[in-house]
Amino acid sequence: MAPGPRLTLVALLVALLGVIPALAHVPLFPQDGSSPESAIVIEDPAKSWAIYGSLPEGPAVRYYRFQVEEGERIYATLQVSRAGEFVPGMVLAGPLIETSGPVPPYVAVPEGAGATAVPGSLPEEAEYEPFTPSRLYPVARIDTTAPAAGDYTLAVYTAGPGGNYTLALGFVESYTLTEWIRVPVDLVRIHRHEGQSYLLIFAPMIAVIAVGAWLIFRRRGDLSLFALSGAAAGLLFIGGGAMTLSQTVIAAMGTAPGAAVILTLAFALAPILLGVLSLRVALHERVGAWERVAMAVLGILGLAVWAGLVVGPLLAFAAALMPAGRGITR
Repeated sequence: MAPGPRLTLVALLVALLGVIPALAHVPLFPQDGSSPESAIVIEDPAKSWAIYGSLPEGPAVRYYRFQVEEGERIYATLQVSRAGEFVPGMVLAGPLIETSGPVPPYVAVPEGAGATAVPGSLPEEAEYEPFTPSRLYPVARIDTTAPAAGDYTLAVYTAGPGGNYTLALGFVESYTLTEWIRVPVDLVRIHRHEGQSYLLIFAPMIAVIAVGAWLIFRRRGDLSLFALSGAAAGLLFIGGGAMTLSQTVIAAMGTAPGAAVILTLAFALAPILLGVLSLRVALHERVGAWERVAMAVLGILGLAVWAGLVVGPLLAFAAALMPAGRGITR
């Protein structure tokens, strides 16, 4: 690859690594929370979480509990992925909160606490979310400061039809290493939460792997373990980018994504470029130290930009250690 494209790829990756943490919520898929006693505990309510939950047909409630200090910000937005009869609302309860809004009688409020109710309201148009990417309808929002230190409860409720929702809680974007690495797997769970089938989600990846494998074996009569593992990594990288492109099209339908779609396209382009580089390195006629180092670096970059559903980077690391002699024959 010429120096120009290499520099472009490096610049793109650096830009993405700088932008992603400023945009992304950490996905969370908790269970239960159907009563105050089984409330889902959020250890760091300032951290930006995207909590994926569901409610059965109402009246039904899911409870979240967290601690804040006096004067700290409490920020939450409630979203649904499709327009319909399911329009949940929120109730924030805690010490010294001024009671306002129609708190539903089936929502439990701790003794001595005040409560603010925010009924859900479905907007006319969905918003485009570039990170996932997804199509979301924001139905309720709470943005306030804690009047006193203590335990607070956030309840998501529905009086009628049930459905899936996303609760975005917190405002400080940060990731642990484990949270960062597992994002590609979490994205699959997010799209399942939106109601998509596994076939729809993985179809682009399956197509890329099938066509790519056919072209590679047509070109090369034999593949070493280095080439086989490296090429598989490259196809997974490209397939992951194709999955992002597919989800971009799905999310953009019925929304006005505007300039935000450019960011999503960058999310897709980076893994595709890494995949092309991986294929070029994997299929070199001669494999030396440079090719092995390059494959390891591509694996690290793959993890950094969530390419290849984690498996791709692992195969790139494995390729760096694999023998490069003649091996697998078609």
